[in-house]
Amino acid sequence: MPTVASEFDLSRDPRLAGQLADYATSASPVWLWSTDGSRILWANAVGAATFGAANVSECATRRFDAKHPAAAAIRRLAPTLPSSGQARLERLRGFGASFGRALTCVCSRIVLPEGRAAVLIVATEQAGSALPLRERIRRLFPDAEQTLAVFSADGISLWATEAAQKRLAGTSTLSALGIAALAAEASETGRASGATRYGPVTVERLGRNASAVLVVKFGAPPHVEAPVIESAQAKSEPTPATTEPEAEPATPARSAAATEAEAELATPTPSPAVESQAAPLRISGSVAQSESTAERRHPLRFVWQMDAEGRFVLGSDEFMELIGPRTTAAFGRLWSEIAAELKLDPENQVARAVATHETWSGIVLSWRVDEGGERLPVELSGLPVFDRDRNFRGYRGFGVCRDIARINQLARARRERPLGFIAQPEPPSAGGAPSAATPSATIADGEVAAAASAVAPSEVVPHSEPAATVPPTAANVVPFRPGTPPEARMPSLSPVECSAFRELAQELTARLRGGNEAALAEGGAGGLPPEGKASPTEPAAAHPASASVADVGAQHEDTTRRQALAAVELVLLERIPVGVLIYRHDALLYANRHFLELSGYQSLSALAAAGGLDTLFAEPGTGALAQSNGAQSLSIVTAGGDRRPVEGRLFTVPWNGGSALALILTDGEAEERRRADALSLGTAEDEIRELTARLESFKQAEEELRAATREAQKAAVAKADFLAKVSHEIRTPLNAITGFAEVMMAERFGPIGNERYREYLKDIHSAGMHLVSLLNDLLDLSKIETGQLDLTFANVSLNELTQQCVGIMQPQASRARIIIRTSLTPGMPQVVADERSLRQIVLNLLSNSIKFTGPGGQVIVSTAFADSGEAVLRVRDTGVGMSETDVEAALEPFRQTATAGSWGSGGTGLGLPLTKALAEANRAHFSIKSAPNAGTLVEVAFPPTRVVGQ
Repeated sequence: MPTVASEFDLSRDPRLAGQLADYATSASPVWLWSTDGSRILWANAVGAATFGAANVSECATRRFDAKHPAAAAIRRLAPTLPSSGQARLERLRGFGASFGRALTCVCSRIVLPEGRAAVLIVATEQAGSALPLRERIRRLFPDAEQTLAVFSADGISLWATEAAQKRLAGTSTLSALGIAALAAEASETGRASGATRYGPVTVERLGRNASAVLVVKFGAPPHVEAPVIESAQAKSEPTPATTEPEAEPATPARSAAATEAEAELATPTPSPAVESQAAPLRISGSVAQSESTAERRHPLRFVWQMDAEGRFVLGSDEFMELIGPRTTAAFGRLWSEIAAELKLDPENQVARAVATHETWSGIVLSWRVDEGGERLPVELSGLPVFDRDRNFRGYRGFGVCRDIARINQLARARRERPLGFIAQPEPPSAGGAPSAATPSATIADGEVAAAASAVAPSEVVPHSEPAATVPPTAANVVPFRPGTPPEARMPSLSPVECSAFRELAQELTARLRGGNEAALAEGGAGGLPPEGKASPTEPAAAHPASASVADVGAQHEDTTRRQALAAVELVLLERIPVGVLIYRHDALLYANRHFLELSGYQSLSALAAAGGLDTLFAEPGTGALAQSNGAQSLSIVTAGGDRRPVEGRLFTVPWNGGSALALILTDGEAEERRRADALSLGTAEDEIRELTARLESFKQAEEELRAATREAQKAAVAKADFLAKVSHEIRTPLNAITGFAEVMMAERFGPIGNERYREYLKDIHSAGMHLVSLLNDLLDLSKIETGQLDLTFANVSLNELTQQCVGIMQPQASRARIIIRTSLTPGMPQVVADERSLRQIVLNLLSNSIKFTGPGGQVIVSTAFADSGEAVLRVRDTGVGMSETDVEAALEPFRQTATAGSWGSGGTGLGLPLTKALAEANRAHFSIKSAPNAGTLVEVAFPPTRVVGQ
């Protein structure tokens, strides 16, 4: 349809034109994007306003940067949409939804008439600026040179261009224009044309449901009728009082504007200057009463967001409406570009604050507003955003505008003049004639315009009729306006209602045919005689003249009814989506439109000229069809010589007073596709049920695992509590035992006297210290299992800590006659770990190596920096070693290996499990490599993320 066309020819694709026409006045945004996301090929008024455009034409000329969020989303979406045009629901960001939310849209890939692809985005919810219907219409038609007017679905004027207002001369309803029939046809079919007293008119329907409107386009104005009517009116109306028709009952509810209009019609016509000044005063008063006059009393707050690259977006519709669409259109780009274009931050305060990646506040900027070049002081604050790996992802913050007086002033200006408003110059009024109404007058004061239509040229009293005598009225009585009789409108039916009426018509037709055939059968069997013949047993004089008149009337009524039914039948046959061919013997009687489309012939005569049924059907022909309700597979030969599979049914039907055969054809390929679709649907439903059953089983297994995990955690917590209580109860006597043993060994209160007692005291002290160490290991292990171990991560030098631990264990190794060697990598970077637990790891590994290595053996401690960026600590010994089974047992608490007692040093079985748990708590990897009589190698590897500088 030309009304919604932009730069591509929609006349070549009526389906797309109708689709865009339905979305043109929608309250939800709709866009037609290019597949590369660089531009919007078409948008409705709300869609254009979402991206800051004042009207649809301005939106079509805008180009989007490749980094714009909406353009990037279109580029990602376009290759994934089906080429068949099937719609798909998507949640898209950057398309006008509220801050932090995605907009749910119906997305489809379509092919334009010239062959290129595009992406149609239809929002399923309202987004962006909430525009009233009149504002949406105004933004659809930015070209004020066109002669067009827009009416609501019930025929009330909504908006008109300046040229259309001059043409209408105050008429504000479709009934007054005399094009109600055209409007009804356009409401049903989408478009209608005709000739009126205003010239040729084309009516097109835009939108649907609540947003449906009718666009009336005027052609060349008439040149003869209008002057003649005006002259006749001037002659037939010497005074306003003598031309007023008889008063009719008034409507109970009447607006002040209507009453005022009637008063004006009842009084002499004022001068053009007075009328042109009075109408705007009434309009502005009504608008002022309807608008909200609430003033803001608190500062205006809004939110904003910036990504890691510095792209800045706003998240407040109220603030964006306040600063205007042109200023808002600059956002969605890098902050440096926005600040340079709008001159927001000459001192680069925001850029310096963002570079710190820290929280900041109190930065005051002068924000530009569309009108007058004025600026609004705004205070910004920002909070940095990081991901789980502490990578900087951008900023989120809010702004505050505290100039409440300036905010209220801008809000009033916005209410008086909507976003994107362009003031139109008033047309000069001709001398001696009233000036045409402005667009706002036509829209706001519909009843005044309707009152003016009461004295339209079409309702002027002819010269031959005498003027009505009107008695003088009192000064306080307002004369009633003559009511305009409502013009009948053809009701429009929905597709469901049309289908229901078709079914009713078919059923009624079948019943009527059955009744007529039964009556004919009775007459032929000896009942009533046939028409036009008298019964042999009944004299002709028995029929009076009144009976003859009644028979003639009944015959006429029956003939009329049969003609009406025949017309209905033909209309129904033309519209049903199956092919119908009526033939008698070899004579072709009728073929509907769908049958001709299936066969490829232009008309029934062309099919007959080509050879009729013998040419149409391939093997098997129509002779193979039996009269039944079941479908049989056939093949027809089209006009182009191609074979096409169909399914046929054959019936005997009455036709034009006789019987004929009706051949019903349906597309075989379509039927096959429907069967395949039904089979696919059944298979998909089975798969969905199977997947649902699996999902339920997975959910049950997950719930069981969660329950087991909760039970394990409860058991671990209970064990930790038990160990803590036992440790507290045991430590007190242990401390007394070890303390008194130390005092007695030091002989502080006198000599012991016997050397054997001194040895016993050493054993007591050693046993007590061993128990204290065992309790500490148990507590540490239970804390690690329950996640209660307190670790303080810091940068730790692995080389220095290893040298300290080797120095601590050197005396023990010397007593066991074992050599400890070190090989530390110079320049080893520091690692992020808990120093206390890392020290315990190294001491435990050295203690185990000394414990399980015989005299003369060696323990080698080394550090290395791997190529993969890991920092590795290795402890290797030449001891007895372990098998794979022994390694698994050694890593479990309180388990001892088969080689544990080889050298007489069994231990408690907590060293390696505790060491492994401490290593994993420090985010390090613990591994053991060992073999019997070949020694053991233990590695603790810190990943690159735990190495400083990596």
